[in-house]
Amino acid sequence: MTEHVYPSNSPAGKILAHLQRHGEVTVKELEEVLEISTTAVREHLTHLQAKDLVATKVVRHGPGRPHLRYFLTPKAQGLFPKEYDTLINLLLHEIASTEGPDRLQTLLDAVGARLAQEYRGQVSGADLAERLAALSGALEARGIPVEMHPEGFQVFTCPYLDVAQEHAGVCIMERRMIEQVLGEQIVLQGTIREGRRSCHFAVVQESEARSQESELNLLTPDS
Repeated sequence: MTEHVYPSNSPAGKILAHLQRHGEVTVKELEEVLEISTTAVREHLTHLQAKDLVATKVVRHGPGRPHLRYFLTPKAQGLFPKEYDTLINLLLHEIASTEGPDRLQTLLDAVGARLAQEYRGQVSGADLAERLAALSGALEARGIPVEMHPEGFQVFTCPYLDVAQEHAGVCIMERRMIEQVLGEQIVLQGTIREGRRSCHFAVVQESEARSQESELNLLTPDS
């Protein structure tokens, strides 16, 4: 689940931004930056610590009384802007340009196979309904809302949307990954990438699944 993002002009937002720039600070330093009381600073820090966004360490200078210094946790780093999608898109474009779209799809499918291994440890069951329920739980645990149907399921967010919008092969990778997890042939009946409100994965006969890519025309050469 995405962590709450604090407004940059809020006390908590200012504390996080200051820690990002300066690494470690004391309560006294934050009092000066925020221009608020010691008690108010400690209240905001307590809140951020409860969210596992800020941690402390004891620092001793000479024989005097030790004091606490506050710093960001690894979890807090996720609140700051990242450019992963841009990097991935550029990388995939480069692979498609230098090695061709077929090679790109092969690499995406290899990634999908690794994802399938992760999910398979959480998905089991003698019949399809049990495996679909287990897969639903695994997806929901990753913050992906799912609605199950007797013939398949819908997901209402795409974890790779920015990349999938430029590389349709990601949708094929996802479908093939789910096939490996469920041990069933799957057809993708509409995607968020196409402007739908969900991606609809349906269990179908093998002949229908074989025609999936040509019917939806998902995989196109990258420019």
